[in-house]
Amino acid sequence: MAIDSGSEIRQESYDTSFIPSLRSKMAMPSADQKTIFLPTEIILQILSYLPRNRSSQPILNSCCLVSRQWYSAAIPQLYANPRISGNNFTKFVATVCPSVNAHVRKSELAGLVRILDMGNLVHDGSRSLTARLLGRMKGGLEEFVAPQASFAMTFRFAAMKNDKLALRHLDLSLISESVTLVDFFHAMKSLSRLISLRFPRSANLERGFNNNSYTWPPNLEKLYIAGGISNDFLVNIRNIPSTLFSLTIEHCPRVFLGQIRSLLSQVGPQLRHLKVGRNINRSTDVNPQQNLNGLLGICPKLLSLSIAVDYCDNNEFLDYDYASQAPHPLEYLEAEMSHGASILPESFIATVLGERILLGQLPCLRRFRFSDMLIWYDDKPEADDALNTLADLIDDAEANDEEGERKIGLAWYSPSAPGGVAYGDNPPAGVWKFKSEYNGH
Repeated sequence: MAIDSGSEIRQESYDTSFIPSLRSKMAMPSADQKTIFLPTEIILQILSYLPRNRSSQPILNSCCLVSRQWYSAAIPQLYANPRISGNNFTKFVATVCPSVNAHVRKSELAGLVRILDMGNLVHDGSRSLTARLLGRMKGGLEEFVAPQASFAMTFRFAAMKNDKLALRHLDLSLISESVTLVDFFHAMKSLSRLISLRFPRSANLERGFNNNSYTWPPNLEKLYIAGGISNDFLVNIRNIPSTLFSLTIEHCPRVFLGQIRSLLSQVGPQLRHLKVGRNINRSTDVNPQQNLNGLLGICPKLLSLSIAVDYCDNNEFLDYDYASQAPHPLEYLEAEMSHGASILPESFIATVLGERILLGQLPCLRRFRFSDMLIWYDDKPEADDALNTLADLIDDAEANDEEGERKIGLAWYSPSAPGGVAYGDNPPAGVWKFKSEYNGH
C-alpha cells in the first residue's frame, strides 16, 4: 500500500517489558562482517507506516521472523487486533491462553490483545472458553465483539475485578441466545469505562426487570438499541449519561415510533448523531405525535441523521424553527426506506434540501445519501434535475469552506465500487446513492 508522505505518523507505545533484553543475547558479528544495527526506535518508526488494521497482519507476521529484535517490535502490533476465524480459533486460544492442564508457561501474549472480534465465530469454542479468554485479556482488552453462540451473560464481565477492566467498546449485536435485561444490565455494572454499547438483537426477555433498578455506564457516548425490547422499557429509560452523543435504534419490532419520539424528547438536545433504521413497528401510528415529524427541532444539535423517511409525513422531519433559532448544524443526511409503507421520492427530498440551503437554514449540509429504493417511485428526469441542482449547491457551499479540498459531485451506485457504493461508505461532500440491503417490497 502506498504511503502518503505528507500524512501524520502515529507512534503507538506497546508494552515489551516481558521480552528479554536482546542486544546481550545477539551473537556479535565477526571482524570481517559488516552488520548495521538498527535501534528498536527506528524499527518501530518503520512499523508505524503500516495501516492499523488486520490487512497488515501477514506483514507483521513476516517481521516477527526476521530477528528477535524485530520480533520484540512487531509482536505487540500483531496481537493488538488479531484476525480470528473458525480456521485459526483453536490455535489462537492455545497460544494466548493455554489450558492449565497443558502444563506450559503462562503466555504473556494475551495482555497484548486490544481488540477481540469473535463475530466470525458461530459454534466454535464454548462458554467457558470465551470466559477464559476474556479473563486472561481483561487488563488490556479495549474492544470486544461477542460471538453468535458460546457466550452467556451469566458468565458476564462481573466475574472480573472492576479495577482490572479496560473495556471501552462492547458489541453484543450478533448474539443468538436470548438475553434478559436483568442479566444484561447486571453485566454493565462492572463496565464503568465503557463508552460504546451495542444491544443484542435477542434481548427480548424482561421478566423481573425493574426500570428503576439499573444504571448505564457513566461515560457512555454511543448507544445502539435493538432486539425485542418493549415500549415500556423505551419510555421509562432513566439516567442516560450526559456524555451520550450518538444513538441508533433499529430492528425493534415491538417498539412504536411514538415511544422513540418520547425517548428523543429526553436525549435529543444532547445528540450529535442519530439513526432510526428499519424494522420499527408503525402499525398504530395514526397522528403526528406517533411519528418522527419535526426531528431536527427535537434534536437541534444533530450533525448527522440517518432515517427511514416513511417514518415521517412528507418532509416533516426537516421541520425546525428556523425563524427564531440559529441555522441547524446538520452536515450529513441519509434517507432510506423501511420495509414497505408510504413513499417519499428522492426528487422531493432533494428539492426541499436545496430550498433549505438557499435560504441559509441548512448551511452546513455537505453530504446527502439516499437509498436506491426511493428511485423506484420517482420520475427519472425530474429526479436527475433535483439531485444535480442539490449537488451544485453543496459544491458551491463546500468551495466557500476553508477546507474545501474534498472531491465533490453526484455519484451513482456502482457494483464494482468498494462496499457497493462509489468512493466507499463514508463519501466526500456531495450527493450519493447507495444500494439498499433490503430487497423486498
